[in-house]
Amino acid sequence: MYFHKDRVVSYAISPDHSVPLAKLFDIPKLSNDSPPAKPSTASKFLAIHNNDDALAWRIALIEQAQNSIDAQYYSWHTDISGQWLISKLIEAADRGVRVRLLLDDIHTIGTDHRMATLNRHKNIEVRIFNPFKIRWPLHLVRAFELLWNLDRLNHRMHNKVLIADNVTSIIGGRNIGDEFFGLNKSFVFRDLDLLVSGAAVEQLSYSFDLFWNSQISKTARRLIAFSPARIDFRLMKRRLNKNLFLSRQIIDRIENVKNNLINNPELKNDLITSDAQVFYDLPDAEPIEEKHMVHDLYQCNIHTKKQLTIISAYFIPSKVFIASLQTLLNNGVRIKVLTNSLASIDVTAAFTGYERYRRQLLNMGVELFEFRAEPKYRSTYSASAINVDYLSLHAKSIIYDDNSVYVGTLNLDPRSEKLNTEIGLFVKNTELAESVHRAFIDDLNKGEYWQVKYNDQGKLIWQFADEIISIQPARSLWQRIKKTIYSLLPIQRHL
Repeated sequence: MYFHKDRVVSYAISPDHSVPLAKLFDIPKLSNDSPPAKPSTASKFLAIHNNDDALAWRIALIEQAQNSIDAQYYSWHTDISGQWLISKLIEAADRGVRVRLLLDDIHTIGTDHRMATLNRHKNIEVRIFNPFKIRWPLHLVRAFELLWNLDRLNHRMHNKVLIADNVTSIIGGRNIGDEFFGLNKSFVFRDLDLLVSGAAVEQLSYSFDLFWNSQISKTARRLIAFSPARIDFRLMKRRLNKNLFLSRQIIDRIENVKNNLINNPELKNDLITSDAQVFYDLPDAEPIEEKHMVHDLYQCNIHTKKQLTIISAYFIPSKVFIASLQTLLNNGVRIKVLTNSLASIDVTAAFTGYERYRRQLLNMGVELFEFRAEPKYRSTYSASAINVDYLSLHAKSIIYDDNSVYVGTLNLDPRSEKLNTEIGLFVKNTELAESVHRAFIDDLNKGEYWQVKYNDQGKLIWQFADEIISIQPARSLWQRIKKTIYSLLPIQRHL
């Protein structure tokens, strides 16, 4: 590991309740004349299902920020949404906002020059989590380094958090990329975020600081070797503006969505107030015993009495998790799992891990629902102006008895449980839990999922209402072939 002595430790700026975002979300301003009050532990939440809303809210938070923006992401693409959000971060930095951008290194190949250029701004600092040493923009070279140093480089930061002024945040399943906001021409994700204000934001900032100041997070200015002569910030801004001009129709549409959201007179009434717990893994935790997220979620499962609804894009349950589900089933708890079908999943290899457990789960009594890939079944949550080839589920949420809900970045698979770092919010609130549950049940009722079950002959079928198919849905013959190949490889623990 390469640690630089001049790396500056920094922390979240204390929240200022007089900033516009605090007023927008009705966070009370403390008076200098009144005696100090006990800090409120309550937060306010709004579930973000719609992809347009998810992008619009991110733009709004960055535009409204006055003091600081902290962004922590597993993946940040250089497409329309990625470039637009980068341009907004630059605008914020130009007006004096401190910007800290922390990115995992697994998807940064070919972006070193852009990160080094951003880092030249006096108000922007970029750090990279657990970086590759070889910075050549060649996928083959990176693949060789990954295989050579698998124990270290397989540990990735899967967190996804945007924090503005330490008073408002967005946390959930979405990375930064067109497929997460309904703009990708190949496929679009159905996902879920929480818009958060209040006490939980300071807990999210504490987690961000742990990762930001970890020795695993490296400063871009030292890691990426570009001479100042090769870095032209003005040229970067001109290129961004040119690219965004070509996407003016999309940008204007999202701008209209954003203005409607922040000017909505019912916004404060739509916010749900409740206490919350922030669950997160430590940045350099090893071995598996230090993974906090899995332990915390298992503890939540124990207290379920009637119904457990699991929404997980990649669902590969461990033996321990299967045992906990069996205990719940024995106690009369109804369990529903919503995950991807082979046709809808974006990572075919991950499906092979789930497929191994599908019959066992059905035999236990778990109700299985698999997302439908056909665009004609897309809901308003995935609506966009782009006609896509297929839809995919990317949300990560668990609803307990319709009175508590977890929303975050953790999939119930070996990679999330043992290899990646994750973060999420557990909110014990009936109104929020019911609203999240209702949205996914509406998807079920509209036919956006197949229910997987046995027919009278004991064979698997995929059914919605009177529509039944007996062959596993897939996007192509080639995908079926890849699935078969992956199922023969010893890759289970890496999925």
